[in-house]
Amino acid sequence: MKALRYVKFLTIILVILSMLISARTISAQDQNVGVLRVTNVQYPRQIAPSTKFSIIIDIEYAFHVNGTVRASLFEGSLKNLGSKLWESGPVGLIGGGDKVWAVNLTAPSGEQKWSLTVIAYYLDAGKWSYYNDAFSGPGYAEVTLKVATLASLQVDLGIPNIPVTIDASTNLTSAMGEVKLQLPVGKSYHLAIPPAVQFDNSTRVVFAGWQGGLNATQRTVKFDGDSKIVGSYKKQYLLQVNSIAPGYANSTWYDAGSKATLMAKSTVPMSWPLDLLGMSYNFKGWRGAASSDSMQLNITMNGPKVVTADFTVDYTPLVIPAILVAGLLGTLALFIARRRTRAPSGSVEEETIGDAARSKVCESCGKPVEDDWTHCTYCGNTLNSTEPV
Repeated sequence: MKALRYVKFLTIILVILSMLISARTISAQDQNVGVLRVTNVQYPRQIAPSTKFSIIIDIEYAFHVNGTVRASLFEGSLKNLGSKLWESGPVGLIGGGDKVWAVNLTAPSGEQKWSLTVIAYYLDAGKWSYYNDAFSGPGYAEVTLKVATLASLQVDLGIPNIPVTIDASTNLTSAMGEVKLQLPVGKSYHLAIPPAVQFDNSTRVVFAGWQGGLNATQRTVKFDGDSKIVGSYKKQYLLQVNSIAPGYANSTWYDAGSKATLMAKSTVPMSWPLDLLGMSYNFKGWRGAASSDSMQLNITMNGPKVVTADFTVDYTPLVIPAILVAGLLGTLALFIARRRTRAPSGSVEEETIGDAARSKVCESCGKPVEDDWTHCTYCGNTLNSTEPV
């Protein structure tokens, strides 16, 4: 029974809604205008005094047959309209669609908040009317422009001491990580920030992107009023690996909080030409900020890290060649020593004897003679005698 009463109640509600919609449709058909509303007004949020600018007025319309419309622009609000700044001529329209006007204006000479109202009228029995409801309208829109020379541009990066360059001027972000400037409106500015900033030898920040999806560190800002541009940097730490083994010593930046994995081989050949002899390094373990005897080392980068891949030199391949070389050198040295102790024939001893013999002289002429001479071959005298032959 309750379910039946519930169904009857819903049926009555649907019938009432259908009657209301039908009545509204009949009424709209009677006046030939189904829809006439201001859908969009494009305008600068701020404009400098006495500056010429444009606004775009977009209205949506729907007629059962055809119709005539026009648009007007007033100072003030709908309840307190001021002077009329612009008005279009009557436009005949058929069916449905959008009508767009571009309106050129000049801002007031003094700084102020400037209220404007756009109204879209339709011609009904010789009278201009507009809708003031959300079903067929609304046929109006109210906007407010700020008339002032300067506006605030805030660049928020979340990290202090980041250089922010706007055109030719550079400022560092504050302790809150932001730069605030007062700049003339109605211009485009070139904004640039560094891709990375290194604060010491092992800590830096890297640009991650702008709010809204842009990732370029340089961008053009079309400045039409107070604006806040938000970007972000991510912190990175340096992981430094030291080692005597080739290919292991390096430095790599990692995002703060990320995991770094280091891998080592049990044996690493030495550089040329020692590798030709089979020389190598043997892995002993990891030492420093993290220690492990395993060839794989996992490190959490919550700060700068320095680790050493500990290797020792394997001299085993040189033992046998070293013994052979030592033996060869010893044999060669012994051979040379023995050669030097043996006097060759006709050398030192004979020369000594000859010198001693030649030291005897003839008493007559003083020429050197041999011991076994009986007469001097120079003067002919008998040796040991001064008598002539």
